[in-house]
Amino acid sequence: MKWLIRIVVVLVVLIAAGLWFAWSKLDSLVKYGIESGTPPVVQTSVSVDSVKLSPFSGTGVIEGFVIGNPKGFTGPRAVRVGLADVALDTNSVTTDKIVIKHIRITDPEINLEAGLGGTNLKHIADNAKNFVSQQTGGAAGKESAAPAAGDGKPKKDLKLQVNELLITGAKLSASAAGIVPGANANVTLPDIRLSNLGSGGMGISPAELIAQVLSRISTEAAKASASGQLKNLLQGSGAKIEGGGLKGAAKQLFGK
Repeated sequence: MKWLIRIVVVLVVLIAAGLWFAWSKLDSLVKYGIESGTPPVVQTSVSVDSVKLSPFSGTGVIEGFVIGNPKGFTGPRAVRVGLADVALDTNSVTTDKIVIKHIRITDPEINLEAGLGGTNLKHIADNAKNFVSQQTGGAAGKESAAPAAGDGKPKKDLKLQVNELLITGAKLSASAAGIVPGANANVTLPDIRLSNLGSGGMGISPAELIAQVLSRISTEAAKASASGQLKNLLQGSGAKIEGGGLKGAAKQLFGK
């Protein structure tokens, strides 16, 4: 009987050690996943300062998430998220669809830069949409699968459900040096709230989530220009507006 007890104790210790090691590496694994998985979607650089997640509660924060500018734009970055509060449903981690209770982004910096080929945000959003289209092969509603490296069985893509995504206090900095020399504008966007993303049985992929969020940010930027906030700031900048006036500049800047 003693040898059986000893074996059980050794097994418990080994399992506990394995779980501790996995949990201690969780933050770095998530950070690596973001920095390696997002660039192919947006076709530009992505970095994260730190990730702090609790495997017990499923809550945590992502700090210093930065999306760089695409080629052809001069600014150092397109988006910077100082702090994102995240809460996961821990019971869903081992299922086919991970449920994220909420993602709450506070005071992100959004740098909208206009060029002759459109804006940097539009380029990034289009890249994400194209990536999604290529992954799904144009077949909506069908689950994609790729062969796994080891056992030859199909490996399911990661699917998500996001119950709430909230962006508050987004600071929009808009510039159109190539279109309206000297024109720069800064406004705070209204709160952006997305709910029940991927709530159907199939869920959504991380790429689809990125594409939806970027599309919504672009829409809110267009609304800000139409409301007159950016129009007034462009007028106050003393910029020389040519080729369609302020309306034409706003159309090139925001695609509206």
